[in-house]
Amino acid sequence: MNLFPRFCREMAVLSNGREEGDIQVNLTNCNFNTLVIGHRNTVNNYSRRLEYWEPSTTSRSRGTVGTTAIQDSWEIRGTKRKQSKIPYPQRRHSRPNRRLCSKRGSSGSEEEFVKHNSPEIFPAASCDSKKRMSEFYAFLKRLHPLRDSGNWKEFNSIADGIIKVKQGDLAIELLMSIEKSVVVSYQNDLDKAEAMVLEVLETLKKTKVEMSNFLVTMAYLHLTGFYRRQSKHGKAKDSIAIAEQISRNGNSRYVKALIFYEMASNLTKYVSSIPLDRSAREEYVERAKYYMKMCIDLCIELDEDDSVYLKKHHFGLVKLALLDLNCRTKAARSQITCTRSLEEAKNCLETIEEKYEDEMKEGQKIQFLVAQCDLHYRQNNLQTALKHAHGALKLAKNHGFSLEITAIKERLDEISKLITETETMNLEIYHSDEHMGSLSSSTASSQKNSPPSSGCEME
Repeated sequence: MNLFPRFCREMAVLSNGREEGDIQVNLTNCNFNTLVIGHRNTVNNYSRRLEYWEPSTTSRSRGTVGTTAIQDSWEIRGTKRKQSKIPYPQRRHSRPNRRLCSKRGSSGSEEEFVKHNSPEIFPAASCDSKKRMSEFYAFLKRLHPLRDSGNWKEFNSIADGIIKVKQGDLAIELLMSIEKSVVVSYQNDLDKAEAMVLEVLETLKKTKVEMSNFLVTMAYLHLTGFYRRQSKHGKAKDSIAIAEQISRNGNSRYVKALIFYEMASNLTKYVSSIPLDRSAREEYVERAKYYMKMCIDLCIELDEDDSVYLKKHHFGLVKLALLDLNCRTKAARSQITCTRSLEEAKNCLETIEEKYEDEMKEGQKIQFLVAQCDLHYRQNNLQTALKHAHGALKLAKNHGFSLEITAIKERLDEISKLITETETMNLEIYHSDEHMGSLSSSTASSQKNSPPSSGCEME
């Protein structure tokens, strides 16, 4: 469509009543390779993109209701444009929201977390075809249940079988490499997992590959997880930003659900790793919950589609509970959790038991047991918490989820120590009460010989 006549008419309207040199032009839904508008006018490269909106995280504290836009994965610095009054949300190109950085708990890691990167340039390829996408989903549907169950041997066997059947299909080979990297990461070799994905990305940069958009997105999604587990918050943030930007070329609910999941998981890990003041933490928590709920909604929709396997809503409900329980670190466990958070966590876990208990794989069961441990820890049911922690540890060891073992052991050690301390304290109180009784039944001469303040000291 020739947009130039329309553009000229809009220019005439905009210039009416303005002084010379005071003209602003807002071009939307247009792509121009080169655009020249008169003398000394500045033209910015501009592109529209899919936007995700979230409830305002400041509404509780300020008593207002509103929406805030999730910022771009990249920035346009030093440029300004007015928001039009059309009833559609538009992205605000701005610097990172400084309110999300803690004043009292600021650190270099926080600055790293809000930084944005532009994606690397990959060779152009034809749009991902529906037929090929269906084929990819079919392969992932065979592999992911095995991955979630910790059945690594069969996983690798089937992945190698797919490569053999599709010999010479570079896209399939790269997809299998990405999936194998996840297995390696679950076995707690994150450096090797990262190297495997980076090698895939290097191939994609050098070669024109069918389904490249999907492959690049999946590669960066998995890198996000690897970096998050190593508490490399800046790298995790950059990777998910690139994945989200690349994914704009498609319209896959499957990919969107994964992106929301990783966004939420990044924020969840961040708030448990960095000291933050209360207001900053609340804002991050609200954003994390929003993203995770978006993921859960999409996964529930996709659950009815027999062509895909995506159980992130199981993990998502567990992560919502873990976020409310706030027991990921020893420092977090020392903090007080409000009654409302405990109730919300309990509701999430009850939903899993009622709706998804029969569907859960071993990886999901481990996370569920950890969340149950945290809930009972917060409720001061230490023996029950210990039981769930032991169950989670046994599953993790038996099925090779090495990545989970350290965190579970930390919980076990702390809960066992608390139980021992409580039992010792109760024993001391029991002996104290027994001694008090013997004193009260002693003879008068014994009472005279005992220190007058002994009763008060015993209390």
